[in-house]
Amino acid sequence: MQNDTRKLLHYVRTYLAIFLLAVVLMAAVGAFEGLVPITLKIVFDKILTPTPVTSALPLPLIHKTVDFIYLIPLRSYSLWLGVALFIVGTALGKALCDYSGNYLISFVGQSVVMNLRNDLYKKILNQPASFFHGNSTGRLISRVTNDIEKIQNAASTVMADALRQTFTLVAMICVLVTLNWLLALVAMLLAPLVALPSVKFGRKIRRTTRSSQDNMADISNILLETITGIRIVKAFVMERFEFLKFKEASRRLLHLNLKWVRVQSLSSPLMEVLGAVVIGGLLYYAQTEIHSGRMNTGTFIAFMFALFKMYDPVRRMSGINNAFQQAMGSTSRVFEFLELPEEKADDTNARPLVEFRDQIIFDRVSFSYDHEGPILKDVSLTVKKGEVAAVVGSSGSGKTTLLNLIPRFFEVSGGHILVDGSDIREFTRESLRAHIGIVTQETILFNDTVRNNIAYGRPQTRQEDIEQAARAALAHDFIMQMPKGYDTVIGERGQRLSGGERQRIAIARAILKNPPILILDEATSALDSESELYVQRALGNLMKGRTVFVIAHRLSTVRSADKIVVLQDGQVQEVGTHQDLLDHGGVYQRLYEIQFAESDFAPWVEAS
Repeated sequence: MQNDTRKLLHYVRTYLAIFLLAVVLMAAVGAFEGLVPITLKIVFDKILTPTPVTSALPLPLIHKTVDFIYLIPLRSYSLWLGVALFIVGTALGKALCDYSGNYLISFVGQSVVMNLRNDLYKKILNQPASFFHGNSTGRLISRVTNDIEKIQNAASTVMADALRQTFTLVAMICVLVTLNWLLALVAMLLAPLVALPSVKFGRKIRRTTRSSQDNMADISNILLETITGIRIVKAFVMERFEFLKFKEASRRLLHLNLKWVRVQSLSSPLMEVLGAVVIGGLLYYAQTEIHSGRMNTGTFIAFMFALFKMYDPVRRMSGINNAFQQAMGSTSRVFEFLELPEEKADDTNARPLVEFRDQIIFDRVSFSYDHEGPILKDVSLTVKKGEVAAVVGSSGSGKTTLLNLIPRFFEVSGGHILVDGSDIREFTRESLRAHIGIVTQETILFNDTVRNNIAYGRPQTRQEDIEQAARAALAHDFIMQMPKGYDTVIGERGQRLSGGERQRIAIARAILKNPPILILDEATSALDSESELYVQRALGNLMKGRTVFVIAHRLSTVRSADKIVVLQDGQVQEVGTHQDLLDHGGVYQRLYEIQFAESDFAPWVEAS
């Protein structure tokens, strides 16, 4: 916890001057609070009972305060008016300092949380692709939203209240010591008895918060999956199943939240009871002081007021501590992510890939995910510039993994991938990926305009170039039929478009990037025949003059490839053209007969 607190305070350094000013203002609020019981003493001793005060005030500062309040009004107004003006002035001063201090604390807190959220998002973006295999989308969203929200509440509203109550407590202790140091000593010795339960409850709340946030992440994940896959949910009539799953996750969250509520609800009443016991004992003791004449009425009233005001911050510190414990539970989870190693940085001597000129070679490439068996084993392959290489194989053979190694989404576990004779790890990732375009089966579009989706990563692109790319992708005509043309917002993940339209927008994006190396990951497998025809033509325009790697699904793509690579169990089994491999009679022929022949040549069977 202390380590997490230290890390969080590191973010405050940027706003240290503002934070210190806020602390000074909150200290002034405490000082103004301390003037209230002194004013009460003056009212009772000098106005309601205008007799000489026998008990001396040990602090010269309060002597001067009393004299100032007492003497100044006598020059022009009555003492009543002087005290009244002093009370109003004190209230105005306190209000001004309270407002300013609260605003500055909130400014610092909100700014710190903004920076923390930005760093967390940047950290997630810079994680290797393997990171997203082990962390659900709901969990990541929960970190950036729910956990940060807990920290934000503690760093702004709760922090302001904590400073306000702390300085009020200090001010009241000073007043108590001034009025009767013996009674003040007894009150301060008993104060830890009131505060002690807060520490124990705080630890429980911190543990409960972590579990609660984990369950909140589960709910976020279920919600995300259900909404994004709502058509599948409805198609399989799984609404009730998904509801029951969500209901069970909500029930677990309710159980944890009620556990937190029990602890939270118990801490405040318990502290109030203990505080009442302490105050009752002091009241009993104070009566003996009054009867013996060692304490007059004004001092007693002021002392009791200050005593009640002192125990109010002590009592409220319980809720403040609970809120901080909640935040620390979330903070530890956030810093767990912030401390994760990022995607391995480029080598210090890495150079930019200026131009792709000759060939790409897979030299005995192996790959495995963490703590898993090998996915690829000694893959060797050469693809020359301008060639189209189709990668085929049964599900799980490693096709997508192999092509994901080219842009370094994953790093090879063994062997080398060479571009023009140089290992791709010798190039900067940015320059390597600038030479690669990717079109996948799952088209990724953003809730933005058509123009911005096509020009993604190139915001300064001219409209003429965007339209030219769209025409090459056979997308310009349907774009112009949209309500606002290229300025039409296409919705989340492009849901306002058909599958073929989404794919052609993605192809236009790749054409605009104009990469010399292209990766097509089953780009037409999810389309109907008409949409596939348009997309195949658009892909033909995209593939011209490029080195293309295709994860093959449709026979037409395989037939036209210059080279077909057959993967089985993570190894290259065969390499050749379509006809050569068919004549060879090996793995490819079997895949052809099973996967391709029926889909392309089987006759339609009409239901009777």
